[in-house]
Amino acid sequence: MEIPTARILDDGEIRAGVAHAYPYRWYSGAMGILPGLEVDFRLTELLNMPIDKPGWKGYGNYKDKCLDFKYQILPESKPLPAIAIGFHDFHGTELFPAKYLVLSRQIFPFDLTVGIGDDRLKGASSLPFLDKLDIFQDFGMFGGIELALTDRLNIMAEYNPIEYEKDKKVAVKGGARSKFNFGLRFKVLKGIDLGLSYQRGDTMGMMLHVQTELGRPLRHKRLDHPPLAPVDTRPFAERNKKRMVDELQRAIHQKGFSNVKVYTDGTDVTVEFENTKYLSDQKAIGRVLRTALLYSPKETRKLIVISKRLNLHVLKVSVRREIVSDYFQGKITPETFSKLIDAEIARSDPKGRNSSEYTYSREYAGMDLFLGFKPDFEPYLNDPSGFFKYRLSIKPFIKEYPWDGGMAYARYSLPLYSNISTSLPPPPEDAIRSDLVDYGGTDYTFDRLLFEQIAHLTRRTFGRISVGYFEHMFAGIGGEILTFLGDGKLALGLEGDWVRKRKAATLLQLEDLQAHSLLGNIYYSIPGLNTVLCAQYGEFLAKDRGWRLTVSREYDTGAVAGAWYSITDTDHLTGFNRGYHDKGFFVSLPLEMFKTTSDPRRYQYSVSPWTRDVAQTMRHTTEIYGTNVGLMPFRFKHNIKELRD
Repeated sequence: MEIPTARILDDGEIRAGVAHAYPYRWYSGAMGILPGLEVDFRLTELLNMPIDKPGWKGYGNYKDKCLDFKYQILPESKPLPAIAIGFHDFHGTELFPAKYLVLSRQIFPFDLTVGIGDDRLKGASSLPFLDKLDIFQDFGMFGGIELALTDRLNIMAEYNPIEYEKDKKVAVKGGARSKFNFGLRFKVLKGIDLGLSYQRGDTMGMMLHVQTELGRPLRHKRLDHPPLAPVDTRPFAERNKKRMVDELQRAIHQKGFSNVKVYTDGTDVTVEFENTKYLSDQKAIGRVLRTALLYSPKETRKLIVISKRLNLHVLKVSVRREIVSDYFQGKITPETFSKLIDAEIARSDPKGRNSSEYTYSREYAGMDLFLGFKPDFEPYLNDPSGFFKYRLSIKPFIKEYPWDGGMAYARYSLPLYSNISTSLPPPPEDAIRSDLVDYGGTDYTFDRLLFEQIAHLTRRTFGRISVGYFEHMFAGIGGEILTFLGDGKLALGLEGDWVRKRKAATLLQLEDLQAHSLLGNIYYSIPGLNTVLCAQYGEFLAKDRGWRLTVSREYDTGAVAGAWYSITDTDHLTGFNRGYHDKGFFVSLPLEMFKTTSDPRRYQYSVSPWTRDVAQTMRHTTEIYGTNVGLMPFRFKHNIKELRD
């Protein structure tokens, strides 16, 4: 109900819900972002505090945003309870702050919780026997018990020490009549809970929560069987090598891969391909290795696979044929196989690729034109004229890959509905993002219209040039250089953009406003957590200089979640931009979670609590790091188990 427990969401689990106990209504979302660490967001609406002041008509009741953290120090075990520490509303207005230490223990069918807290969780009581010690004088106790009557129905009781009459925003006049809350929780379906409660001695409450794994497929996947029987493994001397490489190329292409090229020198067999089938690059490489194993002669020394992006070579793996055979038959563990397979950043032009000593497969003329569409939901929150506004759009797109590393991209925005508007004063004339509301209408326009070229500058260094209409607010020219060090865990780079503002509610017109950015980028990957840390330093589009820090993590489902925070010099800016730190979070959802078949594409969505001009960058369709990091040697070795999926 209102007190915390030591239970946390599992890594990658998300929960969303709504709860009501007058005069409070809570909208909440939570996620287990790391093993043992849960982050919660709450929007608290005070139903008895309507906002009635000029410019705020339509906003409704007072609302407050809260961010909470909870870390489970110790998971529950046979001898010990679960132990967690937490922080409530530690940033911003801090209307509902608290810090706490809590223990939870299940003795089936009972689940017991007891904890100590300060601020809002202290209450009027003090800790028995410990109140004489200075360190404990600011803490009080809370606790609760839950009883499982059936697999679906639980009853709950808790001691809630909150003194509502001492809140910064007093919504419960006179405080609670009772410190004890009672409730029922019913499991409607797996992951869906409905609760009823009697709180504060005089108030009925309810809650509805939905819990699932971020990125979990919504539909059952069709089985994707690998080949199970050998096709032709006769020796080279008994084979037509040209026919062999053509047949292998055709087999790999039929599995959904593109830009396939196969060649052999009579000793090794090399396959180049681009993964256009699976979200996992390791799974794609595993499919190619398995197919090459079944088509190659038994005396083949090595199978070599070169995985590409935009038809540029990125990762080269090579392994002896008999080791591949033993691995797929389960005779070698993934840990042993990882030591026996070589993985390295590929050369831009592999040795021997154009040598007369090799027999090559035919040139395959695949389709380089791709059509699709993206459904888009753009929320606009917390405007004085209304808290929740949004736009729904369909964005059809077309992509053309005319040559290696090149991409032409056009995406058209077709808004289906928008109620986005504002009662705020007009933003400054040199606004970068704070005039976002002007671009949130129902006018049709090109969301993207651009050309990008990525190229190898050296074996480890890539460059990018972009020109055109990058997004719905800016057009211009930009470039990037990035080099991967070692096995790819660390990458250093430089990027810059010169842009002009697009005119809102027009197709392609530009305004006079010009802006530029120049940033140094550092990326570091932590394989054990599937986490990427990014630090950018330099001058941003509003001419503020400083840092933008981003952390992101990929989960087992393929979904990615992350957040950013900026620290820049805003002294030259005015109004709400001065002193602001840009922040927000984003999710990248695999498209295959909505399909019955595999798909490597993702849809990305982001939310920022305010629209500001601070620490703003261009939103590029293609970035070198995001494009290539999935094929770095460290990532391949860390996820090598997926080769056998």
